[in-house]
Amino acid sequence: MTKTEQQSLEYIKERLSDREWRIDNLYHVKDKFGKVVKFIRNPSQRKFWMEMWFLNIILKDRQRGFSTLIAMFILDYCLFNSGTEAGIIDITLEDAQKKLAKISLAYEMLPDFIKEMYPVEVDNKKSIVWKNGSSVSVGTSHRGGTLQLLHISEMGKIAARFPERAREIRTGALNTLAPGNIIFNESTAEGNAGEFFDDCQEAKRKKDAGEGLTKLDYKFHFFAWWEGTENEIGPENVYISPDQDKYFRELEKELGFTLSERKKAWYAKKENQQKGDMKREYPGTPEEAFEAAIEGAYLSKALIKITKKGQITSIPLEHGIPVNTGWDYGLNDNMTIWLHQRVQFTERLIGYLEGSDDDVLYYWNKINRDYDCIWGYHFLPHDFGVRRGGTAKDHASPPKTLEKILREGGMRDTKIIPRIDDKRSAINEVKLWLPKAFIDKKGCDKGLSCLRNFRREWDEANACWKDRPKHDWAMHGYDGLETLVRGLNAYGTIVESQAGVQTRARAPLNWRTA
Repeated sequence: MTKTEQQSLEYIKERLSDREWRIDNLYHVKDKFGKVVKFIRNPSQRKFWMEMWFLNIILKDRQRGFSTLIAMFILDYCLFNSGTEAGIIDITLEDAQKKLAKISLAYEMLPDFIKEMYPVEVDNKKSIVWKNGSSVSVGTSHRGGTLQLLHISEMGKIAARFPERAREIRTGALNTLAPGNIIFNESTAEGNAGEFFDDCQEAKRKKDAGEGLTKLDYKFHFFAWWEGTENEIGPENVYISPDQDKYFRELEKELGFTLSERKKAWYAKKENQQKGDMKREYPGTPEEAFEAAIEGAYLSKALIKITKKGQITSIPLEHGIPVNTGWDYGLNDNMTIWLHQRVQFTERLIGYLEGSDDDVLYYWNKINRDYDCIWGYHFLPHDFGVRRGGTAKDHASPPKTLEKILREGGMRDTKIIPRIDDKRSAINEVKLWLPKAFIDKKGCDKGLSCLRNFRREWDEANACWKDRPKHDWAMHGYDGLETLVRGLNAYGTIVESQAGVQTRARAPLNWRTA
């Protein structure tokens, strides 16, 4: 060993007690081009490092390097804190193993004297175990034992595709850590429902309210596309579309500062590439992340289109215009009702109601109390025409249908919409109708959440989306709208004439040119 090498070695030994120094000087990773380089925190990683808490939930955009930073943190913690047990959970075992491979590479690149200080007993695709009693293991969930460190990656996607696994992570893996231990829960957004969404909302609420955090509270971290210096290119030869220019102006107004031309240029080119997935992969605000296109969702493109056109806004009830309803009665007595008006050939969704464990008359009475209006058609799903057990008055009377119960309760102009075997055809009918609609943002908030999250079922065996809907809470809200749309297309609407006489009008083929 040369004198220079000896001096370098002595310098490293002197700095080993300084974790800040170790993180930026001791470890190596592969960069975006596959080259092994020294790991040095970028501005976004450093910002997160300075704001880190015990429980961290990270809503992020792509390519920030948080997984790499967390991998280096886990390695460092395991080496210099004997007896540490760490876990890594990802959407697939292969993805989790890739994160473990980062730790393995960084360890192998350490100076020999450090590896001699902290020798490895086990190093395979599922775990690394050191002789100091520390270990890190990977999987798609974790239950049993205790952990001091846990990295959960892509919880948004896990919750969307595998809600039972997400629940298992919450009830199993999270309960293996005692207060004061460390969790990194990082993901891009995937819809506005599920475990990751709920945890982000609560953590963000606490942050916005300035509430103090306990060791069992998540701290909310958000990283937008415009932060740092990673997402920039030269503006030369980059075309900014009118829609993009409008987006930049609205975002600047919300943020309170001007975006650089280099950032705008990067966003414009990236959006051209990512299309409808841009706001999910590279959000500008937390709200934007959760309102963006959802992977596997049937109505994402249509909803994005009408959102950009300002069709999700404040839509008042127009008195004197009949209100139509579309109903669905699903599993576990889940009831959904959409309320609709056609005003001057425009389709308007003015309200949405959902609930469970109440009979149909409860919902009919509720909308009668809540809406002072003239009723039009009430479009009911096919099972409202089926006699239901337990509804007969006595042994001599036949059971009643839900339609009959509603009609006895005062409902008029009911239309049973037949069952359709080809669900894809019905979904396409809704897709074609939705761009015509103006939707009340407040009154239909829960219904909009259903429409955004109505998606295909995930095929885990083949790692693709199946050609059939996922039967969950979102499907019930969608089915009510499907009943409404198919009813409107089949029967039109009731129009109140000036003389006060009800007449029927079929829906125009194209309301924009009618």
